[in-house]
Amino acid sequence: MDYGSPGSIQRPPSSLSSFSRDRKKRGFLGKLIKRKDSADILDSDRSGQHSPATASLTDSEDRSDSPSMFLKHRQKHFKSDKSRTKGISTPTKRTYKDGIFHAKYTDTAEASAARKQSASTISPASTEASPHLFHLDTHVEDMTGILKPEYLHHQDRKSSKRHLMKNRRLIAHRGGNNNPNEAKDHNAIQRPTSGPFPSPYALGPSAPSDRKVSQGVPTGAGWTAPESWGVMRADEELHNGGKPPQPKKVPVLRSKAASRYYVRVFRTDGTFATVVCPLDVTVTDLLQILGRKFFLPSVAHYQIGFRRLGLIRILQANERPIILQKRMLELCGYTEEDPIWEMGREDMGFLFRFLFIPSVNAIPIDGQEEDYSPAKKYAQVNLQRRSLQTIPASLYQHASEIISLNLSENLPVDVPLQFIQACVNLREVKFAGNFRPHLPTSIMQTAKLNYLDVSSNRLEDLDNAQLEKHETLVSLKAQNNCLAALPGSFVQLRNLRQLNLAFNYFTEFPISVCNLVTLLELDVSFNSIRELPPEIGQLCALETFVITNNVLTGSLPETFQNLTSLKSLDIRYNDLTNVDVVMTLPRLEVFLSSHNSVSRVEQYSKRMRVLHLNQNPVTRFNFTLPMITLTTLNLANAKMSSFPEGFFEKITNLENLTLDNNHFGTIPSQIGRLRRLTKFSCVGNSLSSLPPEIGTLPELRQIDVHSNTLSSLPSEIWQLNNLELLNASSNNLDTFPLPLYLGSISTEASGLRHIPSSDEVGMYGSESPARRTSNMSSSSGYSPRDISGRRESEYSAASSDTGLANIPSRKLSVLTAGVESGAPRNDSVTSSSRLANTMAQSIRYLYLADNQLNDECLKEISFLSELVVLNLSYNYLSEIPVGTLGRLIHLRELYLSGNNLTILPADDLFRITNLKILHVNANKLPTLPAELAEINQLLVLDVGSNSLKYNISNWPYDWNWNFNLELKYLNLSGNKRLEIKQAPHAKGEIDLSDFSSLSKLRVLGLMDVTLKSTDSTIPDQTEDRRVRTSGSEVHSMPYGMADTLGNYDHLYTIDMAVERFRGNEDEVIFGLFDGRPVADGGSKIAKFAQDNFADFFGIELRKLREGESVATALRRTFLSLNKELGTRTMSDAEDKYRLDYGHRGSSVVVVRPEDANTGACATVVYIAGNRLYIANIGDVRAILSRTDREYRLLTKTHEPAFSPEIDRIRESGGFVSQTGKLNDMLDVSRSFGYFSLIPCVQAAPSIVECQLSDTDDLLIIATKQLWEYIDYQTAVDMAATERSDPMRAAQKLRDFAIAYGCSDKIVVMIVAVGDSGKKINRPRLAGGVSLGSISNVEEEELFPVLKRRRARNFPEDAALARLGDEVSPPVGDLAMVFTDIKNSTLLWETYPIAMRSAIKIHNSIMRRQLRIVGGYEVKTEGDAFMVCFPTAAAAMVWCFSVQSQLLVAEWPAEITSSVDGAEIVDEDNNIIYRGLSVRMGIHWGSPVCERDPITRRMDYFGPMVNRTSRISAVADGGQVTVSQDFVTEVYRLDKAYKKAPGDLNALYDVVGDEFLAKAVDRDMKLLHGYGWGLTEVGVLKLKGLESPEFISLIYPKNLAARMKINAPDVTVSESVPQHVSPTSEMIWKLRSLSLRLERICSYLNGAPVTDQDREAYMEEIVGQNISDEGILPFMDHVVTRIEVRLVSTLITQGLLIDISCRTRYRHSLFEALIAMAC
Repeated sequence: MDYGSPGSIQRPPSSLSSFSRDRKKRGFLGKLIKRKDSADILDSDRSGQHSPATASLTDSEDRSDSPSMFLKHRQKHFKSDKSRTKGISTPTKRTYKDGIFHAKYTDTAEASAARKQSASTISPASTEASPHLFHLDTHVEDMTGILKPEYLHHQDRKSSKRHLMKNRRLIAHRGGNNNPNEAKDHNAIQRPTSGPFPSPYALGPSAPSDRKVSQGVPTGAGWTAPESWGVMRADEELHNGGKPPQPKKVPVLRSKAASRYYVRVFRTDGTFATVVCPLDVTVTDLLQILGRKFFLPSVAHYQIGFRRLGLIRILQANERPIILQKRMLELCGYTEEDPIWEMGREDMGFLFRFLFIPSVNAIPIDGQEEDYSPAKKYAQVNLQRRSLQTIPASLYQHASEIISLNLSENLPVDVPLQFIQACVNLREVKFAGNFRPHLPTSIMQTAKLNYLDVSSNRLEDLDNAQLEKHETLVSLKAQNNCLAALPGSFVQLRNLRQLNLAFNYFTEFPISVCNLVTLLELDVSFNSIRELPPEIGQLCALETFVITNNVLTGSLPETFQNLTSLKSLDIRYNDLTNVDVVMTLPRLEVFLSSHNSVSRVEQYSKRMRVLHLNQNPVTRFNFTLPMITLTTLNLANAKMSSFPEGFFEKITNLENLTLDNNHFGTIPSQIGRLRRLTKFSCVGNSLSSLPPEIGTLPELRQIDVHSNTLSSLPSEIWQLNNLELLNASSNNLDTFPLPLYLGSISTEASGLRHIPSSDEVGMYGSESPARRTSNMSSSSGYSPRDISGRRESEYSAASSDTGLANIPSRKLSVLTAGVESGAPRNDSVTSSSRLANTMAQSIRYLYLADNQLNDECLKEISFLSELVVLNLSYNYLSEIPVGTLGRLIHLRELYLSGNNLTILPADDLFRITNLKILHVNANKLPTLPAELAEINQLLVLDVGSNSLKYNISNWPYDWNWNFNLELKYLNLSGNKRLEIKQAPHAKGEIDLSDFSSLSKLRVLGLMDVTLKSTDSTIPDQTEDRRVRTSGSEVHSMPYGMADTLGNYDHLYTIDMAVERFRGNEDEVIFGLFDGRPVADGGSKIAKFAQDNFADFFGIELRKLREGESVATALRRTFLSLNKELGTRTMSDAEDKYRLDYGHRGSSVVVVRPEDANTGACATVVYIAGNRLYIANIGDVRAILSRTDREYRLLTKTHEPAFSPEIDRIRESGGFVSQTGKLNDMLDVSRSFGYFSLIPCVQAAPSIVECQLSDTDDLLIIATKQLWEYIDYQTAVDMAATERSDPMRAAQKLRDFAIAYGCSDKIVVMIVAVGDSGKKINRPRLAGGVSLGSISNVEEEELFPVLKRRRARNFPEDAALARLGDEVSPPVGDLAMVFTDIKNSTLLWETYPIAMRSAIKIHNSIMRRQLRIVGGYEVKTEGDAFMVCFPTAAAAMVWCFSVQSQLLVAEWPAEITSSVDGAEIVDEDNNIIYRGLSVRMGIHWGSPVCERDPITRRMDYFGPMVNRTSRISAVADGGQVTVSQDFVTEVYRLDKAYKKAPGDLNALYDVVGDEFLAKAVDRDMKLLHGYGWGLTEVGVLKLKGLESPEFISLIYPKNLAARMKINAPDVTVSESVPQHVSPTSEMIWKLRSLSLRLERICSYLNGAPVTDQDREAYMEEIVGQNISDEGILPFMDHVVTRIEVRLVSTLITQGLLIDISCRTRYRHSLFEALIAMAC
């Protein structure tokens, strides 16, 4: 038994506590004392007087003091055992004097003999004769200080002479002296840790002491123990001649509630005592209290140990254990709001334990003797995690043989100098994970040290390392420490090759490192380095440089180009904007620069193989010369819209090309030059086509182009004979390409049978010679043709093999002879030979979901005979052609969800015997064919949300689950008409309504399914099985579930839905608990949390005090639940109490010690009335969508690599690896479980509280795997398309994630919170059909299937298609809007490449919001939009939403750094300008409407259009100007809405249309949610219009600050004369002024132009005779040029600082020109 394993609590062996057991039998302590307040001892006086307060000594497994109300407690009494007292001195008399019990002991015969023998062996001296008697231990195999916390015990005194000799120790004690000061001296074994960075192992400051502490040795006669004895001397506190670390001053909490703290201290026999102490109590004081508690005559030879994760640290006499306990609890997530002072009453063994240890105890390593035989090799000595106090003495005789010494994870270990000096051949020392603030000086005395690992300590400096003595050092690993600087002696490490300083506290790059010219590998990641010094160029030998996760900005120093040997550079997660100097490095091969701010790369690198620039705003990317070595290029999530001409010809050896989430519209045909390309990914772009040249890439194996706008695939892809994967989901494909040379092959030649027309299909009666197809029920059926010749299956034999021998033989359908026959036709052989060298023989994975494919596409797909995965979900399939799927005999996964299927091809299913996964959910299937039973390997079957109507008695023709016993996943949820009744069956036959035979089932979905059989057996839920039998509504809120097991065999994620929480109708709880995969079985942590969360939460809610909130109860619930898990996992299952209940239909989960290293993330939602509380730990995320398709992220992803989690991890003693994992093990920093990583991992949740409003719609909760493939906005759009059925919505999200390539486990939960509390007839049916009239409802009405009609003008963007159809063009009175981008011409001239991406972002926002709000796009001209709306409210909502979305768009860096796109904030630091600035103008009226004969789109003409255009021209960037007619219409709608909110009749009276009334009601709710204001500009004379217009500005409240910055200057506009009659003199003055200004601008731009040149230019433009009339047009041109040149010059020179003054600057410019001319 391994007592050293972390997380285990084991009773010591029988010899562990013989002394205490003797007292249990004969003494007072051997009885279990039960008194009132028996767990406490109030020791207010620490002067030595015993407090009369009652006390108890209780077994550690007694939980009678646990506050958990629902737990069953049991107690274990100690049993007398005569054998325990043999050889033990027993007390015969006790006296109470001075507050202390004094005991006189009488030896047994065995004890007396043993003592005499020991005394005669060691020394004949008498204790009374000498006050300082030293017993010399001549056997050096076990030395004092070798300490293992799990085995601390007295050796049995009846042991043999050999055993006694082995366990003799060097004992220094004063005979009969019980001075408590001596006890304080004997317990200070390890020096206190110091520094500002506490850790779980080094917490609690030391108390000041006036006495000199003699570390465990007497202070007389000047004697000093040899260093090899492992006795720490007082002078060891001095580091390099320095002073001992001074104790930190810690503020002591003196509040009334927390002035006293409880602490539980365990003895070696498992018993414990609970005492109450002040916060600043020291170890010495606590020992005295415990001595009185345990009735000990003296505590001189006792010490306090701190056990954590199987390791132990002996606390010094002046340390404060209560502060240590408090700090550990705070690191675990507890705060001052929690009763931390009371938590010490309970066992915190999962986190830490205080131990009351006899100081004479010592044990062998790992609880057994080490094999130090002569045959053992000593070159590599591994003493890791042995809880050593010093080096085992037996190693001294082999010290010269040791080359590598590993002392890691031994907290109190001391390394004697004598031992190190004996290790003459020592080359490598590993001293990691010991949490030391300073290195032991002895280690650094190694003469030939080459490799030193001091990582994961708490080193604050390396001053005592004496690095100047170790010039031979080759490798130094010092990551995960508290280093902020390096000593000056660091430059002496002239031979250092490898240096790791990651995860420290460097804010500046250490200059001394730059002098290590021999350095080959350098890692300074996860620091706070702001810049690299110019001296970095001195590292000319450096080959690997990692500086990820720092705060580098700008560009790297020019001297970086001197790193001529650098081969690998990792600068990810910084803020660098320029990496040109990196590209000049001659030997650089791997360059990782993702997650920076690089916008341009136009350099050449000679040897680069791997280049990652993903997550950078790159807009310009090119190489000046060919890069023939480049094999991997990653430009995902950049701002690229095109490649320069000839780019692919420069990278002809490229193998992996990733261009995901950019703005590419086309791929250059030069891609055909990439002859070695194996993987091409261009996901989430705007590709309208793929070049035919892609078919010329012979090595291409993967093509992923999902989420584009592809209307077709080139036929040339058939030439890719190595292609394995093709993903073209979410495009506009309506056909699958057929090879040109196969285009003339007939259906018969291809091996497919004729598909009959509707006229050839007939109804078969009961006298039909052929059996009806098994797809339909026995009452009626369709058969495509009269088929015969197929033999009947011998199912009885198969049933015998599967354990269903008692099921009667079924009648199976007859298959076509042509399909059954193995003889191919000659023409079929010909077609197969033609496909021999095409992708038909190579492709394995084909994803074509979410397209416009119909049944015909399966003919072409059937040629792909090697397919393993086929995904055709969410297309237009209605009936699968017979024989198509039957050709795909290797198919293992088939996804047909979201189509219009009413029948499955039974004959084809019979042939796909290798099928394991079948998804046909969200179709219109009334039954399932019996042939599914022939698929013996079927593991996953999802037929949810269909139209299943099942009759068990018809099992010979309809499928039954009992025929597929290998099923792991079966989902029937959402089939609202499905009833499972008990079928008549003979005695001994299996009840076909029973699910218990599915022993391998992991998920069974029966939501909304009627279970009418009382005898039917629904299996219980366990940690490895989830059974859902509830309805899909809670508190009038419909909700849906969807999940998948992925590639796992077990269940790891469990959902929770609790209705009527605490008996209240308006209180519900939803939750997801996502466990991490384990080797065997499901996640017990997730199941335990699901079973008990509601009960724990209810308890915490009842405990709330005045002033505490629900959020506090949620946080405490997470923490207490995690504590309960920790307590259970740290205890034996057979000795631990268990809960006697579980979740509905659940068996009780038993958490065992082996589960301590597993865990589960969680997100829990608590809804009480219209208040929503959400708490989460880990990466299960939730978003709340609104009716306008906006969303709010409610959870926080606790990733270790990002602030503030990384700061907390540092403080807890953990680290984050380069892969972003906590301690290189876990990808989250908060979770249930993972007790081996606590407190780095904690269970304190992030909590969000919000008020549900009328505009809130759907709550989407999902595991992280969904969000890795579907972004938040796409998820909102997808779910909104199935708003009426959250079950379908959840399934759709899961199906799309699978279609995009996810093969991991997924769980999705969608709750329609917008329906909370609404009284709506349920189940939620289309057309408002109630359950009472269900029998009279048509199939289409009851179970609607989304029918996406193929419109003529189907949107090219698949994302727009998910938003629904475009509204019909409004006519009559309507609102018209004109938009335009401010200064777009200047931006195009300055940043032409960046503007390509910016315009696409702009257009995407405009069109998306237009589709959501319900507007009609009339036309676009350049960057200007002309749109119209049927209501004025819709126009306002669209303008406000567009302005808001423009602020948060991901613009190219060039745009946001320009004058017109820079970020501007208001006084409250809210962003009010960012990116492109769009002006808008709205007018209300009746235009002339007429459809364009070419485009067939509605066009608008007339005065209203002209006036709207002029109104928009008045606005500045970011402003919305409106006419008086529009304002009047808005006020009219607002008055009707406010008159009776929610009353559609009032709005109907205003708008006269029911649909418009609903739209106005929705839009007015949104407007009132935004909050909006109106500012009157005044009456303005508009250009080209006779009548003036009263103009106003409207704005949302969050952008009201724009009115202060760009306030309309009405006075200036009205003061400008409408007609100017300039004189000749004025014109020539203005000419002279313009010439001077242009000359100045030209000079500043470096191209001065003389006056003669300008005169010649003017004469060329105007003519020789420059008249007054001829110069006016020219002057207009010159003024425009002056403005453009001047603004451009100011941008170039960096002179235009005050962006808010741009408008005033232009006004001032023109005013100055006019004034000077006048």
